[in-house]
Amino acid sequence: MNQNIDLSLYKFSYKIHARWSDMDELHHINNAVYLSYLEDARGRYLHAAARWDWNVDGIILANANINYIKSLHFLNDASVYVRCIKIGNKSFDLEYVIAGPGDDGAMILYTQAQTTLVMFDYKSNTSIMIPDHLKDRLRQFDSSDQIVNT
Repeated sequence: MNQNIDLSLYKFSYKIHARWSDMDELHHINNAVYLSYLEDARGRYLHAAARWDWNVDGIILANANINYIKSLHFLNDASVYVRCIKIGNKSFDLEYVIAGPGDDGAMILYTQAQTTLVMFDYKSNTSIMIPDHLKDRLRQFDSSDQIVNT
């Protein structure tokens, strides 16, 4: 795989299930659809890593940065790999890689991305501190020595 990505750093991955409608007229996955793939993987990651309770713990997406490296096509076998890389007082950053095996079996890197998520209280419409139990769960899941704490 190019870009020296070590997929062993990612304990969570989720297989992409591309839909026919995800393609654009050039027959590759449209760039806007990648955000949906990241969103789907993010929700599943938060459930697996932190036992996230969506009825209690609100978040909002504050920033998304996507680097498109190689075109992803409808029939490509690819997964989204997710890990937490930074935890602050009110926000945390997730890193994503979309990758999959090529015809020769070597992993192909399609996309790298990063998002910043902010804890949010929808009743008061304001950001809030990340509860310690969520910080602890993310650190345990993704090895605290790999997470920057700010």
